[in-house]
Amino acid sequence: MIYRLGVQPSEVLDFSSNVNPYGPPEGALSAAHAALQRTNLYPDQDQTALREAFAKWLGVEPGMTCFGNGASDLIGAVMMALQPQRVITFSPTFGEYQAWATRLRIPFIQIPMAAPSFEPPLEELPQLLNSGDLLIICQPNNPTGRAYSDGELKEITAACQDAGAYLLADECFINLTWPPACSIVADGSLPPNTIALRAFTKDFSAPGLRVGAAVAEPETISLIRKALQPWPLNCAGEAFAIWCSLNPEPFLQNSREKLAAEREYLSSSLHSLGFEPLKSQVNFILSKSPCEGEVLLGLLRPRGILIRTCESFGLNRRYVRIAVKNDEANRTIIDAIKDLRDHFNF
Repeated sequence: MIYRLGVQPSEVLDFSSNVNPYGPPEGALSAAHAALQRTNLYPDQDQTALREAFAKWLGVEPGMTCFGNGASDLIGAVMMALQPQRVITFSPTFGEYQAWATRLRIPFIQIPMAAPSFEPPLEELPQLLNSGDLLIICQPNNPTGRAYSDGELKEITAACQDAGAYLLADECFINLTWPPACSIVADGSLPPNTIALRAFTKDFSAPGLRVGAAVAEPETISLIRKALQPWPLNCAGEAFAIWCSLNPEPFLQNSREKLAAEREYLSSSLHSLGFEPLKSQVNFILSKSPCEGEVLLGLLRPRGILIRTCESFGLNRRYVRIAVKNDEANRTIIDAIKDLRDHFNF
């Protein structure tokens, strides 16, 4: 969003970007920097060291993992590998699911979630799902911030298994949830015909390095790997991800706890200013604004603050998504909105 608006990242507080505000970890940056000395060499095509480190972190077998140029790269690879009859999602949700289905000319179906709570109508799945479909869920969901419960995940996986459908669980924000959201990956295994996605982008503040991970049964991983380019990771991104896989804690736990406290401050402050924030479990908040989102964005931009408008999610013009940042940044945006409210009476 920043570059399309013609501004540089150093010039703004970007609340449209929902990566972990407390990273990247210094150790991971040092590992990536050291790897630059190997730029004259091809990266390991089999990603052996990274697969072993990441698998140990998740408690799965290395053969159940592969990596792509960000999770968005893997969404497309999953669709190419599985060749589903249809792609189905609950809506509103992350737009790359539809974008990839459109690129690959796969029929795309959205199951609406009604405002204001955006509860997923799980009761519709048994009648809707067919053999060969790919159901995609975002856990927790972007942009609503709502996480599926353990019981809901079991209901979803049962519906997919009964129908003979595939399930892709996008868990790119799951490590930033508090209280912790339930993962589809449990006890070293996944339900049949299920793929999980993770993102070092979100967890460790590394969108510029583009490292995403897929977890599935080895046969499915082999198909996904064949749909990716031969060297989907560069040496710096690979080294960064290896360090993070070996040292996820206490970095992630500290991040989660701080994000939860800041989310509470941001949500309550927005509510006091006339916003209608949804309850969120993660590091961003979807809210109705007292004025249209584009108007609010236009008022905040001269103050060096960006937010995400939500028409691209299919929501009405008053919805905005605001990332949870650190203490100083969150107080800056709240002070700016207070000042704008006093001047423009919205």
